[in-house]
Amino acid sequence: MKTKYIISILLLVIVMSVVGQTSTVYTPWGTSVDVFTQQDMSTEDRHTYDGFYTSYENNGAVFLPTLPNGYPSDPSSSSKFNCHGYAWYMYWRGSSQFNAPWKMHDYEAENYFNDPSYVECSESEAEVLWINDGAHSALQTQVPEDLLSKWADGPLAVHGKFTGESPWPTNSGNTTYYKLCYKEYTGGFVSDITLTECSAQFENSGTSNYVDLEIEYEVAIRFEGIFSTGTGSTLYFHPD
Repeated sequence: MKTKYIISILLLVIVMSVVGQTSTVYTPWGTSVDVFTQQDMSTEDRHTYDGFYTSYENNGAVFLPTLPNGYPSDPSSSSKFNCHGYAWYMYWRGSSQFNAPWKMHDYEAENYFNDPSYVECSESEAEVLWINDGAHSALQTQVPEDLLSKWADGPLAVHGKFTGESPWPTNSGNTTYYKLCYKEYTGGFVSDITLTECSAQFENSGTSNYVDLEIEYEVAIRFEGIFSTGTGSTLYFHPD
């Protein structure tokens, strides 16, 4: 019986060391997304993981820093976050993106485009690429030929799209393109205006007297808190 208890405790310790910390983040529209992280690899192991991807670096990939000292003083590889966590959540936090590194399963990342946050679009409009049916997520950079993505527990890299330039080339399977679709409005509208959005949320907002507000939307619209209309104001809604 004691042996069984020891085995159970060891399994629990192993599971805790792999998963580490779990949390919940939210899509722009507000859908909950389960995420997790774990203790990072040793510096030696991180350097080793960087070395696994040397062939791509030789083909033009640029490894980016994920720690303050910068690459290559600090290796780029990290087991604290993955491609989905970076492309759909961390990147959009700007300068604080590495303060909350998260891993995200593909089926959790799907929440971002299964709710009104993102819509499918053409390659030229894309902000996030869903590569090989979700095997990988990547961000489109300002250079059409280059993507930005985290390679599993390997480096964070700016890289090309095709075979030899990325471990997950866009020509290896079905790739879908998405753009951010969501806009949030607060405060009041003081003059006539027509808004054209994919999806929009109005929070504690409203119109002044005799203001016409026309809203054209493709996916969804919602109101949070109070929305007040002034005397003689008219709201027009036009699903596209």
